[in-house]
Amino acid sequence: MLSRFAKLFCMTVIALFILATLASLHPPTRAYFDPWTGDLWGEGGVEKDLRVSYPHGDSGTTGVVGGGVIMSKLGNETAKAELGRATWKLLHTMTLRFPEHPTADQREALSSYMYLTSRLYPCGECAAEFQELLKKFPPQTSNRRAASLW
Repeated sequence: MLSRFAKLFCMTVIALFILATLASLHPPTRAYFDPWTGDLWGEGGVEKDLRVSYPHGDSGTTGVVGGGVIMSKLGNETAKAELGRATWKLLHTMTLRFPEHPTADQREALSSYMYLTSRLYPCGECAAEFQELLKKFPPQTSNRRAASLW
């Protein structure tokens, strides 16, 4: 016959084993892929209307920097919200650290980055909206203040 302490210890070990088993079976909430299938959340085909070329900046060229959206719609709302917050932080930090008196190369680098981000952004819907905003309001890269207020 087991003592009271031994029974309590066995019950605790069994409870911890059950909790550990359940925790390992439940997919993590911050995952961007389904652990059972390996598929990315919300993946679908790239919508045809998102693949629109538009001119890049003042040069009027299209191509790598001025092409259409590459990524498909991101269906996972949690991942979309996390991505949006992280992107805002990145863009704000980048423009706030931009040089006071940038060279032509630095100005082109920031502008190209914004246009390429609008193509490669992991959420196709958001990328298309960003491209529309870039058409209306091209990146301002003349100095740090202009870039951060843009």
